[in-house]
Amino acid sequence: MIGRLTITGLLVFTFFLSGFWISADLASEGVLLPAAVGVKMKEHSPSINKPGQTSVPDLPVRDEDLIAEEKLPSPPDDPCLPPLYKDWREFSLNYLDQHPEAKGSTFRIIIDRSTFRLTAECSRQDGAVDEVYESDVGLGDMNSPTPAGQFVINHVYCYPDVMFFGWKNQRVPALYNGFFAPLLLCDEAGRCRRYRELGIHGFEPSARPDPRNIRPETSGAVSGGCIRLPDPCRLKYTLISMVGVGDLKKDDRGFYYWLNRPVEVLIVGEYPGGEEYFNVVSAFEKGLSHVQDGLRSFLDMFSPADNNN
Repeated sequence: MIGRLTITGLLVFTFFLSGFWISADLASEGVLLPAAVGVKMKEHSPSINKPGQTSVPDLPVRDEDLIAEEKLPSPPDDPCLPPLYKDWREFSLNYLDQHPEAKGSTFRIIIDRSTFRLTAECSRQDGAVDEVYESDVGLGDMNSPTPAGQFVINHVYCYPDVMFFGWKNQRVPALYNGFFAPLLLCDEAGRCRRYRELGIHGFEPSARPDPRNIRPETSGAVSGGCIRLPDPCRLKYTLISMVGVGDLKKDDRGFYYWLNRPVEVLIVGEYPGGEEYFNVVSAFEKGLSHVQDGLRSFLDMFSPADNNN
């Protein structure tokens, strides 16, 4: 009886801690984030376009944004950008003009926790499915496991200026190595918000103020919950070329683009390592599952079949 109560207490305590998930790769610094999805956050994403809308909506004006009427400065040079292009928007337009078949395809990212692998699939209009990207990735460690579930990407920070916000909100440049794609939870109406600070990003451990307090690997159970990419240039190029981006925007985190259509991200599989991992991850994910209802039907609005109507 005592043993059963002890295990139950451990799971309840673990679930309580998951409500204060420490942000990407800052487990050692104790950054606290919103305790529940559904609570209005300071930083969020607006509604995604429904079929028939012709442009991606702008961010509502926030204190962190530049004044809407101001002309944006040029983004910093990006070594990942192919030569002869001034920015990723120009590259996107040119690629989709030369590859019109990409406009009707569906792009999806699958992250398998059992193998620590990220795969990107492109579903063509004729039904064919191609794997267009694959890589080992770093996922959350036992203290901050990466949760399984369905998420959406609808905007990306893809320039070297993208900031990580650390302890007491200090700005940490270069840690994300020029790429950060926040993972969002969305409802059927297209209202989306970030799930704490969960995201896919590049990783440069030497950029940390105290690199001794962080694991430098980009494969395995090594992060504070986010998905680390060993080569963000490849995923950035693949994502932007297959999906396309809108006009350049800027907020307090850096320059970013809205994607032309939302990208589904599936995190699947069980962590290897037995009962200990299973108990911690299961308790954490119980707090996530109830906010994902309706995401499937929302994403169906953007399927190739619907877009052709």
